[in-house]
Amino acid sequence: MNTTAAALQANVTVATIRTWCRRGVVTAAKQAGRWIIDTASLAARIAIGAMRTRKATHVIDLNATYSGQLLPDEAPRTFTVTVKRRVSPDGEHLTVIRSIIPLVADKLDAIADLGDRIASLNALAGANIVISDTAHDDWEGDPIARERGLLRTTYRGGAAGISVDDVFELAAQIRTQLAA
Repeated sequence: MNTTAAALQANVTVATIRTWCRRGVVTAAKQAGRWIIDTASLAARIAIGAMRTRKATHVIDLNATYSGQLLPDEAPRTFTVTVKRRVSPDGEHLTVIRSIIPLVADKLDAIADLGDRIASLNALAGANIVISDTAHDDWEGDPIARERGLLRTTYRGGAAGISVDDVFELAAQIRTQLAA
């Protein structure tokens, strides 16, 4: 069977069939510059189903840096993410992420106006994320906490294009990444 007929039968592209032939996924021989595919081998491959690939996982770089100006005439300042873990006196395990500016760098770079970008940097300059392992009822309903205090931030908004919910989404991603 030639590659075109095999592609129709397997419901894939001709390029996929050629790749299978080169990799030995199906039994095939090259004759006069063309692949001749063994029908039994192709049928077995079709019966197996689609080849499985692992999905790429999104990883947040917790060692990231970002350079930006806090004042228009000032030299750029470098912001570096720091992650520290500690245990509070009542036994609560806390992970504190300071200087979150590099973690939202894509959103900052998308701000076209320099004045808005500088204002956003100033709004984010002191923002932290706190991830806790202990929920507290007293954090319920607090605008700077989610999940009864399991996720907290000092960011209260004010940066163009970056909401408090964006920071909490980032905090949840970091928590998942650190737990893995």
